[in-house]
Amino acid sequence: MSKNSNLFWVDLEMTGLGDDQVIVEIASLITDADLNVLAEGPVIAIHRTSEEMALMEEWPAEQHKKSGLLDRIEVSEIDVAEAESQTLEFLKKWVGKGKVPLCGNSV
Repeated sequence: MSKNSNLFWVDLEMTGLGDDQVIVEIASLITDADLNVLAEGPVIAIHRTSEEMALMEEWPAEQHKKSGLLDRIEVSEIDVAEAESQTLEFLKKWVGKGKVPLCGNSV
């Protein structure tokens, strides 16, 4: 099967839904056109400043605390640029050069 028919699925956890909110975790995977999982990408908690975390809305704060994500963010040494780099390296292994369908919730 061609890399050009693979689908890239992404899940982002955020500090909220507003324009001033930031990504705190990214996870991704690749499926074929029949939605069979071909590969799971890295799940990356992204370190954020205390100022960025202070902007977190109530609902995600509660959910991220329950899931343990807040603790993973605090100890993470990965910044946004490194998270992007790791995700793109994973993506390049599984999709053809150029366009790839992006899939997920609210994409």
